[in-house]
Amino acid sequence: ANYGVIGLLEVIASDFANLEADTKAAEAAAAEAYERFMVESKKSKATKEQKIELNNSDQTAAEAKLREDTADLKATQDELLAADRVYEKLVPQCMDQGMTWEERVAARQAEIDSLKEALKLLSMSDIA
Repeated sequence: ANYGVIGLLEVIASDFANLEADTKAAEAAAAEAYERFMVESKKSKATKEQKIELNNSDQTAAEAKLREDTADLKATQDELLAADRVYEKLVPQCMDQGMTWEERVAARQAEIDSLKEALKLLSMSDIA
């Protein structure tokens, strides 16, 4: 009976030693994996924080550009409105008044003849 108990205790001690060795190995592997994970996580976090900062600065720059472009658009629209007003005033002056080319030539010639007659009259009144 003594051999059986001692044998049993030796088997239990051997199993315990194996279990302890397996547990320590597994714990060491888990600790190493944890350390690798933490290093990778810190790198990833730093990269992502830097990307967030860059994105925020890009967003700020884009918003400033949008405000500038919006102001430029408003100024350009105001200039267009002013140009359209001038155009609307000029169009009637430049449009054909319904006279043919011959009628315009005749009207100009009549005006020239009238001016020549007036010049002749003024020249005579200076002499008299």
